[in-house]
Amino acid sequence: MTTTKPDVFSRSWPVAETAAYFAALTAADDGFAPEAAAAMERGGVRDRAVTSLEGRLLEALARISGARKAVEIGTLYGYSAHWIARGMPESGRLYSLEKDPACVNAAKDAVAASMLSRKVTVMEGPAAESLKTLSKLAPFDLCFIDADAGEYPDHLRWAAANLRPGGLVLANNVFIEGRIPAADCSAADNTRARAMREFFHILFDSDRFVSASVIPTREGMALGVKTQAK
Repeated sequence: MTTTKPDVFSRSWPVAETAAYFAALTAADDGFAPEAAAAMERGGVRDRAVTSLEGRLLEALARISGARKAVEIGTLYGYSAHWIARGMPESGRLYSLEKDPACVNAAKDAVAASMLSRKVTVMEGPAAESLKTLSKLAPFDLCFIDADAGEYPDHLRWAAANLRPGGLVLANNVFIEGRIPAADCSAADNTRARAMREFFHILFDSDRFVSASVIPTREGMALGVKTQAK
């Protein structure tokens, strides 16, 4: 007897029902990082940040990887930084990169309000420049990418070069409208689709990452484990 399994990449998957179910289970997290959450609501960017459930995933992966030194590319208002920091030890250090001055200020205020300033450093400026500076502090245990899609391939190459062997890279928003970027997507999404397909080719390159996968979250989250040194 053949059993048909739901296609988690299809729009027919009951996304709304699934989201509502887990939202109820994680209702207690609604009050986490209140300064960052409130700032996102005021700025109208709440839907650009990770959900609380995705935040829990970041926290869990930070704990599992034993991350003590991490990089986040794309701070926004600091909400995801809170979750990553929550999964790191008190002596840990997260460098969070953001080019928008308004977001930098909001994130720094949120980090200070949560008394995380000793654990989280928000760096202002283009990610490419900040990453050059951070390369001097490599290797890192974890890198989280949640920025402009067109820059994902370069960010992933940086992670492959600057993570320790066995280090973890995570990337949010790797889908387009809930799907793997397609070659025949609309013209408006074409640039992003090309960048994301290049990103996936790098991620699944076994010379760089010994293990790679994609978690079907709302917008797709990819992960890879850096190949051990030979």
